[in-house]
Amino acid sequence: MRIAIIVTVLVVALLFAKSCGSAGRDVSQDKAVELARKKVSFDPDRYQIRFLQQGIPPHPVWGVSFYDVGANGAPTRVEVFLVDATTGEVERAR
Repeated sequence: MRIAIIVTVLVVALLFAKSCGSAGRDVSQDKAVELARKKVSFDPDRYQIRFLQQGIPPHPVWGVSFYDVGANGAPTRVEVFLVDATTGEVERAR
């Protein structure tokens, strides 16, 4: 009986933690790239994306970097955008 209670509590805690970890991410990673790509002023070779929490209280955003790569492998042009993970609003990073 004791083991069943412990297992139940652990399962509930795991489900709760998983739901809290993705809270506020109404905009997927792929959608964030799609939204930000519309704002880029050049045709990028590559991109990188990161999930971030900004501000107090924390607010979820996707940081999307688009860049070209030169002959030596170094980026030649870079534009970075923040995509609100809740609303999908896009703004150029300062």
